[in-house]
Amino acid sequence: MSEDEFVNPTPISDDLVPKKLTPYELLMRQSRKMGKLATKSYDVTKEFLKQDVATLHPDNLLFGQSGMPRKKVQADFMGADDGDSQVDGVGQLDPKEDLQTIVEKSHQILAAGRSVIVPMNLFPDTVIVDRTKITITKRSFFWSSEVITVRIEDVLNVTSSTGPFFGSLTISSRVMNSTDHYEINYLWRNDAIYLKEMIQGYVIAHHNHIDTSHLDKNELVQTLLEIGRDSRY
Repeated sequence: MSEDEFVNPTPISDDLVPKKLTPYELLMRQSRKMGKLATKSYDVTKEFLKQDVATLHPDNLLFGQSGMPRKKVQADFMGADDGDSQVDGVGQLDPKEDLQTIVEKSHQILAAGRSVIVPMNLFPDTVIVDRTKITITKRSFFWSSEVITVRIEDVLNVTSSTGPFFGSLTISSRVMNSTDHYEINYLWRNDAIYLKEMIQGYVIAHHNHIDTSHLDKNELVQTLLEIGRDSRY
């Protein structure tokens, strides 16, 4: 390096020297940062409010997004072991799956009967009993029918009349419309008795506030038949 270069070094460009910000520029920079933060918070809040209320499971709020099974929380509280704390191998209960299970379970047919085709009854009627209601279909001609649905809790009484071969069923309802009772004739004798005991057992169980929702189909059928069976001397 020459002596002149050592004595007079190359001057530094003004672009490389950090510019000192004025108080006004510092204030504007902070304002822009706060504006970006407020916009981001608004977007997050707006997306949260768009969510369906049914998806906001309490476990998500208490235990985070990953969630903890409700059954496991209850098992830990009751001191159960880990073997009893699994929920079908899934860590989160899905309200939609629970609703679908309830709907499918409510349509389980417990008993059904069809009237016999005879010259006096060319178009058979049907009666179906499931977990929530009684469905009566009365037919008067081809492709013509009247469907009557009576909730179990609206049934007041059920009676049956039987002969050597056939029987009839009469269901009385608390709902006051054109008629307060429905009659199904020309059922097989055993079907009329079976349906009568099944419906009567369900009515007695409901009026006595007996919870039968936890019973499976076979257990429920046997329980209702036992409750609704007529006492004989």
